[in-house]
Amino acid sequence: MNARPGGFNIPISFPGVSVLHNGDSEFQDTRSILEASLARSRPVILEKWGDANLHRTNDNEESGIAVGCQDGTVYVLIRSALSTSTTIDPQVPIDSTRPKHPTRFSKASHPNSGAVSPTLISSALSPTFTVTAKPRVVSGLTTEPVEAPKNYVDFEDEPDKLKDILKGKNPRERRSVSDTSSERTPKSSASSIIEATPASKRKHAVPRSLLSAANSRAPTPPPFSAPESPRESNLAPDLCAWSIRYHVIPAHSGFGYAVTAIQFLSDNRYFAVLHETGDLYVFSLDDGSCLSAMNLDEEVSTDTSTRTKERPRPRDTWVWRSLSVSHFNESVVLMAVAANDNNASALTPDTEEGSETSRCCLLEFVTTVSDVNLLKLGQWEFEGPATGDGFYEEQDGGFTFFSTGHNGHFITRDFKLRGVPLRPAASHPEVEDNHRHFGPHLSTLPIPNPFKSIMSHSSEHLLLAESQGQSSSQEKSRSFLSVPIDVGALVDGAALSGLTTIIAADKLVGLAWTHREITVFEYSQRSLKIVSHTAICGIKDAAWVECGVYTLSFEDRLEVYHTKAVGPENSDTVSHRNDHLPPDLVYSIFIGPHDVMKVYPNYLLVAKFSNELQQIVSYNIPDIPAAQSPGEELNVLWQPVDISPIVSKITLTAMLPLELDMIIQGYSDGYLRRFSLSQMWAQSEKPLPVTSAMKTSDSPLDGYLVGLHIIQNVRTREKYIVGGADDGSIAFWSLTTLELVARWTVFVTPLDKVVQFDVEKTSPLRGCALCIARDGTIAVIVVDGFHFLYLIPGSPASLKRMCLGGNELLLIYSDARVRLWDAQNRELRRSMTQDKAEELLAQGVWADLVLDTDVCVPNTLWKPVAASYGGRDAAASLVLNLEKLVVDAISVTKTISTSRDEIREIFLTLERQRLMLSALLTPGLNADVDSICYGKLGARASSAIVGVSSPSNTTIYQTSRSHDVWCISPKVTASRALAIIAVLRAMSLFEELTEAASTVISFYSTSLSLCVGPGYKPPSLEFLGLHWFEASNEFRQPIRTLFDATISNMSDEESIRMAEQWQHHVPTLQPDSEKEAPNAALALLITGCIASEKYTLMSTNALMDISKSISLYLHDEKSIYRVLAIDLCSRGFNVWQHYIDSMEILRSLFDLATNARKDSISIQNVGTQARLAVLSIASNNMPLLMGTLCLDILTPPTMEHRRSVMQILAFLIKKRPFVLQMSLPRLMEAVVKSLDPNATSDRELVLDTATEIIGYVVKTFPTVDFHMATQKLAVGTNEGAVVMYDLKTAIRLYVLEGHKKKITACSFSPDGRRLVTISLKESLVLVWKVGTSFTSFFNPGAPPRQGHSGSQPFKTLNFNVGSEAEIATSDILDLVRVEWFTDRSVKVKIRQSVLTFST
Repeated sequence: MNARPGGFNIPISFPGVSVLHNGDSEFQDTRSILEASLARSRPVILEKWGDANLHRTNDNEESGIAVGCQDGTVYVLIRSALSTSTTIDPQVPIDSTRPKHPTRFSKASHPNSGAVSPTLISSALSPTFTVTAKPRVVSGLTTEPVEAPKNYVDFEDEPDKLKDILKGKNPRERRSVSDTSSERTPKSSASSIIEATPASKRKHAVPRSLLSAANSRAPTPPPFSAPESPRESNLAPDLCAWSIRYHVIPAHSGFGYAVTAIQFLSDNRYFAVLHETGDLYVFSLDDGSCLSAMNLDEEVSTDTSTRTKERPRPRDTWVWRSLSVSHFNESVVLMAVAANDNNASALTPDTEEGSETSRCCLLEFVTTVSDVNLLKLGQWEFEGPATGDGFYEEQDGGFTFFSTGHNGHFITRDFKLRGVPLRPAASHPEVEDNHRHFGPHLSTLPIPNPFKSIMSHSSEHLLLAESQGQSSSQEKSRSFLSVPIDVGALVDGAALSGLTTIIAADKLVGLAWTHREITVFEYSQRSLKIVSHTAICGIKDAAWVECGVYTLSFEDRLEVYHTKAVGPENSDTVSHRNDHLPPDLVYSIFIGPHDVMKVYPNYLLVAKFSNELQQIVSYNIPDIPAAQSPGEELNVLWQPVDISPIVSKITLTAMLPLELDMIIQGYSDGYLRRFSLSQMWAQSEKPLPVTSAMKTSDSPLDGYLVGLHIIQNVRTREKYIVGGADDGSIAFWSLTTLELVARWTVFVTPLDKVVQFDVEKTSPLRGCALCIARDGTIAVIVVDGFHFLYLIPGSPASLKRMCLGGNELLLIYSDARVRLWDAQNRELRRSMTQDKAEELLAQGVWADLVLDTDVCVPNTLWKPVAASYGGRDAAASLVLNLEKLVVDAISVTKTISTSRDEIREIFLTLERQRLMLSALLTPGLNADVDSICYGKLGARASSAIVGVSSPSNTTIYQTSRSHDVWCISPKVTASRALAIIAVLRAMSLFEELTEAASTVISFYSTSLSLCVGPGYKPPSLEFLGLHWFEASNEFRQPIRTLFDATISNMSDEESIRMAEQWQHHVPTLQPDSEKEAPNAALALLITGCIASEKYTLMSTNALMDISKSISLYLHDEKSIYRVLAIDLCSRGFNVWQHYIDSMEILRSLFDLATNARKDSISIQNVGTQARLAVLSIASNNMPLLMGTLCLDILTPPTMEHRRSVMQILAFLIKKRPFVLQMSLPRLMEAVVKSLDPNATSDRELVLDTATEIIGYVVKTFPTVDFHMATQKLAVGTNEGAVVMYDLKTAIRLYVLEGHKKKITACSFSPDGRRLVTISLKESLVLVWKVGTSFTSFFNPGAPPRQGHSGSQPFKTLNFNVGSEAEIATSDILDLVRVEWFTDRSVKVKIRQSVLTFST
């Protein structure tokens, strides 16, 4: 369940300013921003889901392709049927004419521009990092590059690197998975389920090379006698149109975050994405929203009872290469594998032994009714390449973990659990893994979940459970891997480039290859058999198509091989017999230069991207027995609609939001520009001209702009924009004029981040801007005067944190390396581990900057989509905190304007709301609603694209119709509808817009399904509920509006299904540790709201569980979900009161509503919500409320509670007086008795509140009057009697009974000796003597004598006012008044009638 920091956010893309024209360029389509973004990307992973046939549209099964890119983002393409075949433009250049090695894009997905400076790394012989003897003083504008040393060696690296430099060799640069396509790191087809223990050291290991076909130029392959390969001369039109559905942009994306694996999960409901940095995401396949995210390099459990001591490896840099999926009973387990990417000296291929270490990480994929979680089960390290590892079920039922060693040998380890081997149970359907996994799955294992006992081991400490004896814990002895067994050699003395396996006839059949040979092998009964060994050069990847058929990938082609077995009479048989012939090359498919390919049983997917052409194509792979050629057809699945050359456009490459209405744009022509919000939102047929910008910088940089930040001169307080270009330059512009004031070319990679330390004047870095390149190089520049000081070299690992203490600068990297630099003397002091650095930080005062959060970017309502990613769509997108925008707008609108500035701000706020509404609306659904929106509400046509945002990612959608927005997923519908309703609610505060806004709110909350049609996805209650928990009170109202409307629109069957889905997750049914879980609270919200509206559809047990859960949260003082219980009490109290103690619920509400303690104040404003709940209950269940009030006033459990109850009574009198009228005599009796003088302390405690209540009652209700001098209180009843109280003694004196019907009003004379009572029902006025008399002294409690015998009133006066006497009970409070102008003269006002008489 995703967190929700900072409010409700939505990403908005601005295609209108993403492309500009300079007056002579042709028209370019600005609407296909996702198409243009994918065209600029470099695909490294292709994965398909759904229907196995690419060229057939199946209405019952959606299929699509996930394209993982080098920048860490993922595009999802889907297909749809066309009425006519897709045509291929004959003007488009065909891929076969392209050169063998096409020009690649730069790291930032833009053509490189400008010359780069030499590598800015300091000399290996000197720790200093000074560039020049004295700072370079820049006067005005300079473009002169800074000369930098040619070589730099990390002081922690091997001594061999230093020797190489002394010999004149350059150190080997870091090898990244992102530099190779994904097929170069094949995945094992065997399911992996459990941790393995690293292999121990071998005495006679064969030397190996770190180079392979994956990262070195392959020799020319030998000729083969095979059928002629098809060429791309004839392009066949596809029967389906493939289009981009959405683009997923993770929070960590850009340079160095390449996608290395994509796996589909849970029947293609989700997909997992692995980055080379270890970031693992799980996304919803419906809408691309992130459901779970974690980093695999983070430390796991440190429980010493279940793991051995690991040697610290602060120098390790792990590159995560593969991700596989396994089933284990009902659990889904992911295994990610990483390779140690430490910088080591280059070794001779296949001759020297390598030292690569692999790391495996196991995670359990857990889905709940509303959530997806990744639970880290453990990880381990072992020596050997990170390729092809997996598990195999032996014939005896045990399981074997297999891997490969440095010398190309096949290594196995037995895995045991609880002292016995794992044994299979019933068969389980195989998980779809893109037709590459053919073996059994671990769902066949007949055990629950053993992973909590898994332990981690280092390659130096392999401790077996048997050898640990009694010293090991019980948990540790339940699972272990045996000692590694070297089964045999797969290749002769060389490290493998890859390994892939399948299960055939209960045997593990595999392909193992290096860059110059391939081996087909079988493993069974713990023995290895080499089937064939073939010398083939230049292999990039290998994959099984089916049993006996495999493919080999090369630089420009794919070759299909068929293995044959020899039968008893030398006849060809199936391939799982004992004797085999060498594999036959059946045919080859010429592909040409490409980025990535993926083999499936019937076809081949290929991505071909260059500056000239970008395509995703497919090739047919025919069945082998047919022995036919694959044909001449090339099917183009996707290519951008706009095929104009990339370099010919002026495109947006960066944005810097300074304020809500002030956003700076950087473009590919090197200029800064500023467009207004209305220009960014507006829809136009043609791109904006460059001259339409409000402001433009005076001079361009030599490349596209990136890394825009804002810094300040600490002396003058003047602000500057800092940015860079792809040529490695750094530039400063004046914020007010956009004038370019300084420029240097210092980096070999573009600028990434800019930070400033806020330190004392004595610090050498005070007033300096620290500009950080993508490779970690830091340029230190003094802002005042623009002096370039020096460079600090980078590191293979990314820089995460910077700390400054005095003259010492501490740089902390992602691989746990730490460097301490002397910022004054410009020297490297020392290198250390992160633990030592933390000790150093604890000893002094350090200024700390975290690079992910403390960069120099203004804190506004806008945030960048991804800090380091500069794709076309991301560069034109910003994430808006819509909740804060709406809350601020409501606050401003409610302000009483007293000046022109305030009035101007109010109208500016309205204009902003109209712009937001313009972007959010989906016109074309209803003509009347469109007329209201674009007429009365003032919305305008907009080209802005609205996506969905979460803390871990942003998703941008591509839709062709307004209807499509509402057909993506329930979450997208909820997000869009909530945004519209929230903006409209803020606009409704303007009186002239109230009616129109209410109409549109009603449409988007209740009528969308009728207008959109059968594809409509109703809003997600889970999404709305999660936001409701954390939202402000102003934003909860639109959430509740949409939430309630969604429930009301549900049919009875849908309501029952939803309730049954959630009712077993309510808090009262959960263990104590899970009662406060978000999932339990969400279950209570959904089921409680359904029950309060449609309780007849739910069972008694379900209603009882819901009621008990409400009581549980309400009575728990520490619960963070009390506001939920309060809200449900106000909505369905008439339902819950039958299953729980209703009076106790009311008492809790009373206490919460009157609690004024500071520690009880929260952002949820529980007190206000409790008071609203009491008002709601008072309107619907007055008898119970009055009974509880009176009982608690008379016999309270504590005096504090009595005071709370009386405060609630005062609150009700002020807010809902008419609901108390029928119970007023009973309430006043309780209030009077609370003033009992015999309980002095209790009387003093409630005296102020009781006096306040009596004052409110007398002022509000004409049936009650109080005479101050005599301390008498008269209360008229509905039965016609008047009860007289003495507040001095808190007793009832007597009852005056003269009226036969309800009393309308009563009033004391000014001297207190007369009381006038009026009854409109009887048209009668009675005058009573109520003064003190001699008779009352001898007969206390009896009414005074009225001047004649009996108890008749002193005077009786009849009146007739006609129809004006017909007054509703609620109107009597305002329409009947009694006024005394002398002690004996009184005036009674009834509507417009006035009666005057003497008493």
